[in-house]
Amino acid sequence: MAMKGSAKHVKIISIMLLNLFYIGLGGFIGSIARFLTYQATDSLYHKTNFPMGTLAVNLLGSFLIGIALALALKHQLFVRHSMLHYLFISGFLGAFTTFSTFSQDNLVLLLNKNYFLFGCNLMLNVFLGLGLVFLGYAAVNR
Repeated sequence: MAMKGSAKHVKIISIMLLNLFYIGLGGFIGSIARFLTYQATDSLYHKTNFPMGTLAVNLLGSFLIGIALALALKHQLFVRHSMLHYLFISGFLGAFTTFSTFSQDNLVLLLNKNYFLFGCNLMLNVFLGLGLVFLGYAAVNR
């Protein structure tokens, strides 16, 4: 009987390691894509002092996660806990940008007509996030 429980734990650990591999592989590719995007927009940043690389990855990531959300809802691709979700959503887009997940979460709240939660999520993420960036900066520079 103990062997069955032990075999179950080994299977759970094996699945977890495989999922972590997919996330890591996607993250590896996503972080390289982010770096290349920044390199491609670097000259624009120096000309305008505007963070074009950040804007580019956030907007492209939002567009890509919108496609993934539609494919998940329409064709059951990229659904949570699937290999594609771990590889592309958690891995690639997680390394490329986290703004895309924030955008998707807000769209889901709007689609579900949770307008109050949408407003709260928007305000809390933007203002608390900005505030925490400031606090982190201030903690180092005091």
